[in-house]
Amino acid sequence: MEIKTIAILGGGRLGQAMKSLLEKKGVAVAVWDADESRFPGQKPLAEIVPPADAVLFCVPSPFMRNALATAAPLLKPAPEAVVVSFAKGMDASSQKTMPELFAELAPAHPLVAVGGPMLAEEISSGSNAAGAVAAKDPAVRGAFAALFAGPQFNAEPSDDPQSVAVAGILKNIYAVLLGIADGLKVGDNEKGWLTSQAAGEMASLAPFFGADPKLVMGTAGLGDLIATGYSEHSRNRKAGDEIVATGTCSLPGEGLLSLPSFLLRLTASGADLPAFPLLGTIKAICMDHRPAKETIDAYFTQETTGISSK
Repeated sequence: MEIKTIAILGGGRLGQAMKSLLEKKGVAVAVWDADESRFPGQKPLAEIVPPADAVLFCVPSPFMRNALATAAPLLKPAPEAVVVSFAKGMDASSQKTMPELFAELAPAHPLVAVGGPMLAEEISSGSNAAGAVAAKDPAVRGAFAALFAGPQFNAEPSDDPQSVAVAGILKNIYAVLLGIADGLKVGDNEKGWLTSQAAGEMASLAPFFGADPKLVMGTAGLGDLIATGYSEHSRNRKAGDEIVATGTCSLPGEGLLSLPSFLLRLTASGADLPAFPLLGTIKAICMDHRPAKETIDAYFTQETTGISSK
């Protein structure tokens, strides 16, 4: 398939980074953002979506339902237009993943889910990035992997959008924990251990959401966890810092926003929360507002002395 024209919904850091990346490929790109000050003179959605071969949704998950519901009626007739999701969270009203939400609101349009260590600031500065590019249709998967691939971007084709999406949800939730660890100024030894513990729980949680643990342990999950859990640019990490300093977070990222929905769906699936003590630790700090240091210390003691509930 040929991709000549793309519309990007969401003109934040990621949307701008994708615009720059794709324009280098010779693709015509139009960006629309709800905040018109980001792109003065931007064309309305009714002008940029109908001719687009693909629409990239670079908006956070809390705004995805509204963005998709607004744009879907404007898309080319299915299956001519492809919809692409970069969101790494859940729909709070339904506890659906992004592929499930797209199946609800744009069921006939091919979906591409993209996820991985793609810090927008680094892409914009010319640094390398990588991502899993997932679509069920082989032609769509190949076309978009080729579209994103290049000297600056390592695109890994995948046929499993749900696993890529779940990997992004999990990494954001556990990246908050790594931000809390930074706020507490734990040593690198303990943070490295916490990262390994997080990876183990992510793999164990994946099947409850219909995801492949191997993909969650790859670029879209573990790779992204390390990038955002250790980067100064990560909003989830900054959220963790603020939770330690103030007990609350004024600008929560996808991890904190997805946590309640994630837990609701996990419980509904029949999972036993005590089987995931690190997830329980995150909940205790972020939702139950327990002191971060005491809660992290208690987790460390339980896991390293063999008295965990697992």
